[in-house]
Amino acid sequence: MYRFRTTEDLLDAHNELEKQEIYFSDIASLNDPMEGFREFFWSGDLVVWKNLLRHYLLCLEQVCALASVIEEELFRPEDIPIFLEEEELPTDQYKQMFREICDRFFENEGINEYLEFLATSPRKISREELYIHLSSMHLWAFHTIIEIHRKYYELQPVRSTSHPDFSNHFKRSVEAWHKIANGEEDLKKIRVLFGRSTELELMKGLEDIPISKRNWFAVLSKFPNAYLSEIVKLTYPEGYVACFMDDCTNAAIWAHYGNGHKGVCLKFKTTEKNGCSAIDLKCITGWQRSGPVNGYRTFLFRKINYSNQFPSIDFFKSIGRLPVPQLLRQWYIDQDGNRSQCADYMEDKDSIEDWRKEYWENYDSSFFIKLNDWKDEQEQRLLLSSGIDTYNDRETRKLNYNFEDLEAIIFGMKTRVEDKMKIKKIIESKCKANNRKDFDFYQADYSPALGRMGVNKIQL
Repeated sequence: MYRFRTTEDLLDAHNELEKQEIYFSDIASLNDPMEGFREFFWSGDLVVWKNLLRHYLLCLEQVCALASVIEEELFRPEDIPIFLEEEELPTDQYKQMFREICDRFFENEGINEYLEFLATSPRKISREELYIHLSSMHLWAFHTIIEIHRKYYELQPVRSTSHPDFSNHFKRSVEAWHKIANGEEDLKKIRVLFGRSTELELMKGLEDIPISKRNWFAVLSKFPNAYLSEIVKLTYPEGYVACFMDDCTNAAIWAHYGNGHKGVCLKFKTTEKNGCSAIDLKCITGWQRSGPVNGYRTFLFRKINYSNQFPSIDFFKSIGRLPVPQLLRQWYIDQDGNRSQCADYMEDKDSIEDWRKEYWENYDSSFFIKLNDWKDEQEQRLLLSSGIDTYNDRETRKLNYNFEDLEAIIFGMKTRVEDKMKIKKIIESKCKANNRKDFDFYQADYSPALGRMGVNKIQL
């Protein structure tokens, strides 16, 4: 198994060769913006849809509170407290204020018609469509929060001007959605329609809201999209990958991943486990009072599935990062004690086991799918993950391999001589320390006989 690295990674910048490290990258740092993409959809009954909007109000209220005390700095998506629940609000008065916000928001007749539409829609609602729905409701949610904040914090009342007719807006929205047939063209049309409508109503709403700080406008205009980007983190834990290749003789791969042929390629020995190639790496294997416990664990290589189809995941049935009591309170049971059908999988052990199997299959698969455009890479990966955010710190994602598993090093066609000598010196020292005599070096070069790049064993 082959791993391309720059000489900066191996030597001066990160010293990976001396430390025998394999770094596991977060998905966002990889070169394909579609890495880790999951095709979420929203489909459920009235209980989960109303709880989604309560959660939206809770997160928006917290961001509004933050914006009220920050002078100019714009809120960031990570400022949205998606794991917070109402029970964790700091005081009884704060909880009462939030309940009033919810009561005021849901007393709008149009909102309830909107909820009924969402709960009875036969269509799986995509992220793009949900963004339109939330954007349509956002100004009313924002206005409601500001209104209740003014009451509790004894702020100056809003000057008397005409407000947008929110109820009528929601009713017209529902009527329009009912007329839409299932089809991409219809969604495009309504996206344009509601985009223009939202802009106009946003400008009207700004007349009644004291926008004295730049961050207020960010909350008004950017929150729905930021919320959707964050809320999916309730489903699956973060995952980190280390990338390898089946082959080291592709000139384009050397150009892209081997720093324009100036880098090197590490060749690793592998074992076989469960029909896959495998390697042992040292990582966090447990915890004790003094801190993490480190030990060797077997990691399986998995081939990338090159496809233009991504996993389709039911959001309401995939909220896997919350404790079960919170999941029930916040998402699956409403204020009147009604239980959502989305929680039916919790009813017996067999259903739970089936859910768990599908949940982890969907989780794993998202790290091993790339678009067909990348299929010439023939990539394989190792996956590092934990349900308790063990690997958030990048230092914990530097895993150590056994030196005997590093079989050889291949130099690129443009690797500098001085870098080759530094690498040779490190390997000689390690061979001596490990009583090893059989380490090989190769040079990548064009092979006239093959009509392509090849590698030749060399003596340094």
